Amino acid sequence: MSFQVANNPIDRVKEKELWQLLYDNHKKDDLIDMGDEFGIKTVTSWNKKNLARSIEKYLTADPTHLTFRMPLKEIQDLQKLLRAGGVLLECDFGDTDMLRFPNLYFRHVVELITNDGKEYWVIPDNLRKALLSITNRLDDELILRQWDIREKIICGLISLYGIMPLEDFVNIYNDINGEEDTLKPINLIHFIEQRDRAFVELNLFAYEEKEYVVSSRMERVEEILSEILRRPKLPYHSFTREEVLEMGTLYYSFTSLSSKNLFNYLTTIFNVSAPFTSLLIREIGEMAQNNVSVLELMKNVFETLNQISDNKDNNPTRFLSVLKRYVNNLPRWTLKGNTLNDVIDRNAYRQTYPQMETEEDMDEISYLSFAKPYINFLKIENNDPCFCGSGKIYKDCCGDN
Repeated sequence: MSFQVANNPIDRVKEKELWQLLYDNHKKDDLIDMGDEFGIKTVTSWNKKNLARSIEKYLTADPTHLTFRMPLKEIQDLQKLLRAGGVLLECDFGDTDMLRFPNLYFRHVVELITNDGKEYWVIPDNLRKALLSITNRLDDELILRQWDIREKIICGLISLYGIMPLEDFVNIYNDINGEEDTLKPINLIHFIEQRDRAFVELNLFAYEEKEYVVSSRMERVEEILSEILRRPKLPYHSFTREEVLEMGTLYYSFTSLSSKNLFNYLTTIFNVSAPFTSLLIREIGEMAQNNVSVLELMKNVFETLNQISDNKDNNPTRFLSVLKRYVNNLPRWTLKGNTLNDVIDRNAYRQTYPQMETEEDMDEISYLSFAKPYINFLKIENNDPCFCGSGKIYKDCCGDN
């Protein structure tokens, strides 16, 4: 469907009326009241002006010239306004959820699904040209790219450190960027509110009269923070700009040797698909960073493997070793981005930060009780180790019956 045809639907009176209503109110202070009139309570004070500005962009931009990012919260508010006004029925903006991912921009067009099942692009003709002189400037594209990099670095830092005082977070950000792009604490807060991914990934947390930047994936925030504060003081681990950008793009690094070994082990020995393996490795990382106990982490991994893989591992000791190396080389939130292996090398911390146990350190029966879930009982053979943990082969133990 061409843009000219789509922009001139037969039945668009209601759409134009609502767009005009939104446009007429976009600079007024009663936008919240307008939301209340529509029965919508989610248009909060902090994003009132931003939502209004985004509405203006939707109304005035030429979709063939510019893309821009609209924070997820604003899109959700706009959706509710449109649906309450009768424009959007049970449909949604198709890519709304995708906006959580980096490098994906939202177009200056809105797809409307009407009762007759046709698709219409609705942008009033008399408003479309208003921003063209701005949107065609190269400077705007450079700003968008700069904001993208800024968001990746911010999200990368929070993935690596998990939690730190607001001032420290800003200082580390500025050290990484040099004079290329500097922030102040108030600028960071404003940026988090404006960007959809940063808004999802980061939270601000007040603790003992101090503000902290916290990963939204962190569980038991107060518990982890109190642990950091009561332990010997560690300097923040230093990461390169490239490492931070990688973490801000992928959430977790898959380029380290330990992560590659774990990835290869899961995909080859257990025959787990590559996409699911990536998700599992990310889940393992989140559990480790959230201070999940070693035995609980192992149990969750084995239970997951038992559910998704029909293959069994004849050498569980080797798998535990591969898993241990990956976990001990993760940047830990409680260690201010240091890894367990880094910290263990410093004798002063040897008793303070317990390492993930090796197979020699673990009680044999306890280990086997966690190892056995990922053995497929339906495919166990006579000469396989018995799943009961006795150490005997299956045919001479439980298989004897």
